[in-house]
Amino acid sequence: WAQGHIGMEIMVDGKMCGSDIAKTRAPQATGISTLDEFLAAAKIDKAVVAEEAKTLAPSLPPPKETEEKTPFCVLICGGGNAAQVATGMFAARYQTIAISLYADEAAKWKEALGEDDYELTLDTGKVVKGKPDDITNDPSVAAKADAIVLAVPSFAHGQYFEAFAPYMKPGCIVAVMPARSGGDILFASKLGEKAKDMVFMGFETLPWACRFTEWGRKATVLGTKGSILAAVTPKDKWPQAFAVLQGLLGVFPNVTESPTNLGISLRNPGAVIHPGVMYGRW
Repeated sequence: WAQGHIGMEIMVDGKMCGSDIAKTRAPQATGISTLDEFLAAAKIDKAVVAEEAKTLAPSLPPPKETEEKTPFCVLICGGGNAAQVATGMFAARYQTIAISLYADEAAKWKEALGEDDYELTLDTGKVVKGKPDDITNDPSVAAKADAIVLAVPSFAHGQYFEAFAPYMKPGCIVAVMPARSGGDILFASKLGEKAKDMVFMGFETLPWACRFTEWGRKATVLGTKGSILAAVTPKDKWPQAFAVLQGLLGVFPNVTESPTNLGISLRNPGAVIHPGVMYGRW
């Protein structure tokens, strides 16, 4: 059928011997019709190849691909809307621990969830289910964390920094959402000399507009922001911190670099918008 449409005869009864074979780049166009003729033209000695094959080490099978949890561990701080959304989202793929230092919130959340998965409805309509590895109020779990995400009000940041300080391992990435209240300065103050061994990443805002629909069990992402600004201290750790946080969040919001954490605080849009919204309600 195809040969008829191009007006050429190349294959006949499954063999490359048609009248137009010379117009192709097939070996048969040069008179080669057998494997031995092809090897001879290519100057390949079958006996030499066979001997070389005996000395080659057997190839290892490729690693099995899996969607099981990786060794990466992320610690989510808080028990509000954003903290629960982050926990449900990240627990679907990574070792995730939720921690709340507020009263008995952790115990209540753990009891509410029981043995079930946390159910998160995204703004795409898709439902993600994930089970946090633990829900606790024990700050020593910070020793396990490769990344710590604070999604708590700014007045609570110091409490978490101070509680985690004895346990945090070098290179831990501490992401604060948002950190527009001098979060980096507070972090350095609470950790002292240990702060230089950590990576602080301050965000200008939360990644999502979200609400829990059944406290401790279900939440909904109402909208995902297209992009959000973030700054890293020390600045040369931006590639490392960016890779981790963008990987956790997904394609959106796109995390865009801001030059300094000081800028994150001074450029705080909440200080302008939130009072206006509050006064507008009056």
